[in-house]
Amino acid sequence: MIVFLLGIPGCGKSAFYRRLVKRLGKKGLFSSFPRIDDFPKLWNIFMEDEQSGEWRRCRPTEDGGYKVTDDKVWDDILKRVNKDVLNLKNSSPEDTLIFIEFSRPNYVHSILNNFSADILEDAIAVYLDVPFDICWQRNVRRHQQALEQGSDDHLVSREEMEKTYGSDDKEDLNEKLPFTVVFVSPDSPVPEDFSKLDEGVEKLTELLKIKK
Repeated sequence: MIVFLLGIPGCGKSAFYRRLVKRLGKKGLFSSFPRIDDFPKLWNIFMEDEQSGEWRRCRPTEDGGYKVTDDKVWDDILKRVNKDVLNLKNSSPEDTLIFIEFSRPNYVHSILNNFSADILEDAIAVYLDVPFDICWQRNVRRHQQALEQGSDDHLVSREEMEKTYGSDDKEDLNEKLPFTVVFVSPDSPVPEDFSKLDEGVEKLTELLKIKK
């Protein structure tokens, strides 16, 4: 079975995943929970362009980050994710729950045009519905923590974040995607407040129990 984890960077997809896996483990549902995130594939593209010096698909930005200049990159990455998921699905036990995590402004297009029928017919989605400003604050906080720990971390500029993720097609997801979409709103700016996130975890746990 497949779970798409969707939402703006900083909305809490990783936190939701960790808490859901813990809950499903306690319930004895599913045997393993592999997660495929598209960001490492994007980062590889950044590094390849930097090493070649040709900058065919992206370019460096003044704040030390990178900007995608070839929009085909977004679909190309998800097609690679699709291939990884199919390989994992075919080689894993039946009670494996596979997570696919990514952020896009056009989820309907991204999912329907890049993922195979074998995945779509066995899927459910979670959309973490968090206001842009809260996501931005979380990204800045996460960036600062990484720098304090000595990591070579890059923060996408607010201008680029707003351009790419300022709005999306969340209103169309339930109508246009061929599977159930669960909306979760963990919008508290307090890092330690997981109450709404846990409500979403319980909701999805019960739904997965029924579908399983």
